[in-house]
Amino acid sequence: MDPSLRFVCIREVQRSLKFSAKSLIESKINSLGVAHLFDVLTSEIRRKGGTGVCIFEGMQDHTADSLKSLEGFGIAWVEEAHSISQKSIDLLLPTIRAPGSEIWFSWNPDQPTDPVDVFFNDDLEGAVRVHTTYSDNPFCPEVMEVEANRLRRSNPDAYEHIWEGGYFYGGQGRVYSRFINKPAPVGNIDESVRDTGAELLVGMDFNVNPMSCVIGVRVADECHILDALEVESSNTEEVTAELLRRYPGRSIIVCPDPSGRARKSSAPVGQTDFTILQRAGFDVRAPHKAPLIVDRENNAQEMYEHEGRRRVRIHPDAKPLITGLSNLVYKEQTGQRDKKSGFDHICDAMDYLLWEEFRVLDTSQAPSVTTVYQ
Repeated sequence: MDPSLRFVCIREVQRSLKFSAKSLIESKINSLGVAHLFDVLTSEIRRKGGTGVCIFEGMQDHTADSLKSLEGFGIAWVEEAHSISQKSIDLLLPTIRAPGSEIWFSWNPDQPTDPVDVFFNDDLEGAVRVHTTYSDNPFCPEVMEVEANRLRRSNPDAYEHIWEGGYFYGGQGRVYSRFINKPAPVGNIDESVRDTGAELLVGMDFNVNPMSCVIGVRVADECHILDALEVESSNTEEVTAELLRRYPGRSIIVCPDPSGRARKSSAPVGQTDFTILQRAGFDVRAPHKAPLIVDRENNAQEMYEHEGRRRVRIHPDAKPLITGLSNLVYKEQTGQRDKKSGFDHICDAMDYLLWEEFRVLDTSQAPSVTTVYQ
């Protein structure tokens, strides 16, 4: 209708147009019988008879300067907006500013702490939030309604998330089924968790991509998690430097993956992950032998909930950990973790911390020797 409209489709990360909205837009152009008005090219769609164009961008590919190229665009559609970062929102809002311009966010709610949810929870002038589900769709096929009703009966929590747009609080087949992604005391999420100033307890996994760690404190016999880090394409030196920057002068105990005793790709030649941590002044505590995965999983489960009591409280800021615990599942019909999702690394970091500092599992049949590295 507007041959001069410049339209951009945005995702937080776009590695390939295969995963963009381009194919959907192409199919709509054809189904609406307006293919004669457009040139569909490899990376963009151009409007014949005008200067209009539709392009596809990933926000992580941009800086404040490079994003200025979008200043003349009339509409920005942010797809999968539950994954958009606060940084990207802050960059985008002042960029799409032509008279009459609009930014559209579309998403399936995941976590209440997602930046897009926080953004729309404010009373924003000139903004409209619309919650819509399959029940609002006059063209919803009967087969979808049948499936929705089936899930509503068999798994109400999953139904609420998948079909009614509720937040994701964890599904079936989860490794950490006793972790409940709901506010305390019903669940393990607690906004009242505070840094008490006591020595920090850090669980760490040495996977290079991402490097993962969780940061907490001991409060009596409870573990209170303050934050969680996942750093892409990183190494032990970078994560160590980040911990020192965030917590200068603090006493820090690191409970890492025991394999860090030997040099890995996360440590330079001639060093180990452990020696890097020691050099930074951290106390490094780890079992001499790695515990069985099932043992540390069971130990963590006992901490997340035992006889109605939850000894792990997690601040909402520790989003990577909350997401990992909520989503890590077993491979179907097996007791093996499904590692394709990548959620296991942050969960491993938490396991190592709980195993070393809050071991409640009875391991009398399989004792583990702990070595303190100082």
